[in-house]
This record gives sequence, C-alpha cells and structure tokens, in this order.
Amino acid sequence: MPLIPVIFFIFIFFDCGSLGLKKPEIRAERFVYFSAVGDVMVHSTQLDSAYNKKCKCWDFEPVFSEVRDSFRDSDLNFCNLETTLPGDKTKYSGDLLFGTPDSIVKALKNTGFNIINTANNHSVDKGSLGIDHTIQVLDDHNLWHIGTYFSFENYKKNRILMIKKNDILFAFLSYTYGINGIQIPKGKIVNLIDKKVISEDISIARKKKADVIVAYFHFGVEYQREPNFFQKEIVSFAFREGADIVLASHPHVLQPYEFKMIRDKYGKAKKRLVIYSLGNFISAQHRRYRDGGIIFNFCLKKTIYKMSSQIHIENIRIIPVWVYLHKVKKEKKYYLIPVEKYLKNDRELKMTQNAHQRMLQFYNDTNTHFKEYSAVEESY
Repeated sequence: MPLIPVIFFIFIFFDCGSLGLKKPEIRAERFVYFSAVGDVMVHSTQLDSAYNKKCKCWDFEPVFSEVRDSFRDSDLNFCNLETTLPGDKTKYSGDLLFGTPDSIVKALKNTGFNIINTANNHSVDKGSLGIDHTIQVLDDHNLWHIGTYFSFENYKKNRILMIKKNDILFAFLSYTYGINGIQIPKGKIVNLIDKKVISEDISIARKKKADVIVAYFHFGVEYQREPNFFQKEIVSFAFREGADIVLASHPHVLQPYEFKMIRDKYGKAKKRLVIYSLGNFISAQHRRYRDGGIIFNFCLKKTIYKMSSQIHIENIRIIPVWVYLHKVKKEKKYYLIPVEKYLKNDRELKMTQNAHQRMLQFYNDTNTHFKEYSAVEESY
C-alpha cells in the first residue's frame, strides 16, 4: 500500500487524544445574563394615566409592577428611552414631540434597567434642555447610558460605554438613523448611523480589550415586520467590523432575530447575534402587532483557558409582554403584562374578555413570527 494513503487513514481514524494532543484546559467559566427590550414611549394617554392628583406628580411604578420579576435574574438590562426629560412640566407632552417627567427613570431603575439608550429619532424633541436634563437625570440615578452627549468633551470621555460584569468586559455603542429632521442643537451630539464612525468606535472598543461589543441601531421602517435591505446591510457591516451583538428598534413592531456566521476584518470567524427590532416595550399604540413587545434574554458565557478565552452566546429566550389598559370607572391605568402568566386570565389583575383575546392574538402572532423568520437555535 502506498505511504500517503496509509498516513491519511491513520489521521482520520485516531482522535487528537490518541495522538497525544491534549484539549485546552478550562481554567474558569464566567456568565453574564442579559435582557433587552425595545422602545419605552410615553404618549399623552400614558401621561394622563400616571398623574396622581394627591401629590400632583406622575407615578409610573404601577406600569411595570407585573414584569419586575422578569428582570431580577439578569445582570444587564437594556432599554431604549424614546422620549426626553425636559425637567419642566410645561414641556411635558406625549404626541410628536415627546417630553416626560423624570419619574419614568426612577420606575425603570426600580424595574431593574441599568443601561439606557438615548439615541433615537426623538432625542432632540425638546432641544438642548431635553438632551442635557435627560443625561443629568440618568447620571443622578447612577444608570449607564449611551447615544447622546451634552458637549464634545462629554462625548470624548463617554464615546464608548465600557461595563465589566463577572470578568466579562462589554463595550456598548449606539446610533440612530435620524432625528426627524430637527437640527441637533449647537454643541450637542447625537450618534447618527455613519459607517466611518461605527468603524472607528469598534476599533476603539477592541483597543480597550472588550470581550463583547454590543451595537444598538435605531432604524428600519415603521410597522414593517421584516428587516429591509438597509438594516441587513448595516448589521453585516457592523459584524464585519468586529461587533458581536446587534440590538435594534424603531419599527414599533417585532422583527426576527438570527445568528450570522461572519468573519470580521480581523480574521475572526464566529456566530454573531442580531435582533432587527425589539418592538415597543411600553406605549399607547394599541393596534395589532404594536400593542406589545418582548424581553429578549440570552447568556454570555466566557470560557477561560491558560492562554486564551472564548465567548459564547447561549440560551436565547423570548418573553412576550403586552400592554394592557385597565379601566375602572373613570380611571385608566397602563400595565405591562408578562403574557404567559396571564394565558388563563386567572390573576388578581383581571382583564376584560376583549382585552384577553387581543393579548392572546398578540401572543400567537409573536410566537408564529419568530418561529417562521428567526433562527430558532438556542445555543452553540
């Protein structure tokens, strides 16, 4: 028998252990549990609902009371704040140009959110005041935030949001497609989708030794349930530049998620995760597909070897949530409902039959859509 086929035969049928080659020894494993939701909006009916005549203040705590348990096991909880905080009650509004009381931030923090995105098409609805005061309130509540900046110096210092959790170093980036044609106030910065800036930001994040680079994009066509060419192209670009995870919203409806196997420009080939739209989280949009959203959960696992480490994304889980407008006499109260706990409508907060049927329709629409269009693989 010729020599070459014999060698080939031996190589195929003996594993590395048989040849004396040891697998890398695992020194440690670290885990970070991540939850992300879409748009936190406050329309006029929500403002009216949250107003408390006794204290002459706005209380948003009840809105999130039913979903708080869903965030307790996560280390990082992300949302898109699609309103501004002008700090002046005469500037509160919930239509077209959004301005919301500061108390929405306290409610978000008490729910468990600790990373707030501020770059979206409503970032400058209340001009300089809205940008400055929003940042100040988030800082006062010790919340991480990304996307808008009150000065160039503030931008240079906080351009990349770096967060270390359980020995995993994250870099967060954020960009919006636009700001509804409003001019950015002089001296202020709102991150816009710009390939050159995205490339530079990812390069900076790599130099800071980020284990995981997460990019948020505010983009897409409103009420369209599938991503368009621009969304797909920008996501692929970000992945080729070195991003690991892309979160997104703006269409106000849910769009699929998927793993994409992409080799970045640094030569690293791996699966990367994108969800094209997280949809609405809380809003007063009651039409089909817009009346709810999801809590998008996954786990980052870091395996540490002697000379290297690897990051895996595991355990994708989707928790559908639906916005219920509860009416008692003349009072209207908004509640975010974790759908699976309310399938039988046997909880203390009892829904009307009509509302329950609409919630079930949302639940079926959501499950069917993700099953049909998303990568259903849960781990790798």
